[in-house]
Amino acid sequence: MHRNEARAMGDKTCASAPPSGLLLLEKPPGPSSFALVRDARRRFGAKAGHAGTLDPFASGLLLVVLGRATRLARYLVGLDKRYLTEVRLGVRTSTGDPEGEPVEETDPPGRADVEALVGEIELPVPRASAIKVGGERAYRLHRRGVAVEMPLRRSTIHGLEIIRWEPPTVVVDLHVSSGTYVRAIAEALGGHCRTLRRTAVGPYLLDEADPDRVLPPIEATRHLPRRELTTAEGGAIVAGRAIPGSEAGEVALVHRTVLVAVARGDGRRLRPETVLV
Repeated sequence: MHRNEARAMGDKTCASAPPSGLLLLEKPPGPSSFALVRDARRRFGAKAGHAGTLDPFASGLLLVVLGRATRLARYLVGLDKRYLTEVRLGVRTSTGDPEGEPVEETDPPGRADVEALVGEIELPVPRASAIKVGGERAYRLHRRGVAVEMPLRRSTIHGLEIIRWEPPTVVVDLHVSSGTYVRAIAEALGGHCRTLRRTAVGPYLLDEADPDRVLPPIEATRHLPRRELTTAEGGAIVAGRAIPGSEAGEVALVHRTVLVAVARGDGRRLRPETVLV
């Protein structure tokens, strides 16, 4: 690799260039996730995307990718999540949250029943969700009063800890797989979410949130195994060529602490999948 190519691998950008990287935001209750993404796009003057939304009534950690790092969102959306939720037992609402109308009174479950809700479960997607049913967003159908049968989604509840037990209210700390609707869990318990706060996404914690700090792109692959590249390997990857490697699955390829690409390995070779440099 030539000297100027190696300098490019160092990711030295001019001060006026739009930033590229990962932004950890703390979303307050009220605004939509898309509103926060638009604000980030305006503030930093860079294209922006998210790695998993939060409902307007919910709060907590929102991962936003900026600039060329938006291409890394695909590696973040499948991460496990942690939530702290207050569930009102005994009353289901039309949306599964406090914004809906009460639609059914139920017999509140016991503490043991709540604690038993761990492992793989299959629950219907909430009616007021963004999933498409017949080509249209479910929440739009719900707003028009159109009754549809919601699809089931298989999720995994890795952990459930009761933080406060004061029936009919219970506060629960949840560790769940990606794509899990906490509102669906509340409905399965015969209640609805009063509050919902996301405290972690994979290795990213709510305590790290800082609206003014753009983390370098390599931080968006914190959860992936890493491979340090030689200069020759870096040149091959940047040119789109595979390199020998025994790793399997997604691997972050790094040169001098800079993320060059994410590759996919088959145990014999690493083929560049998303090249950043």
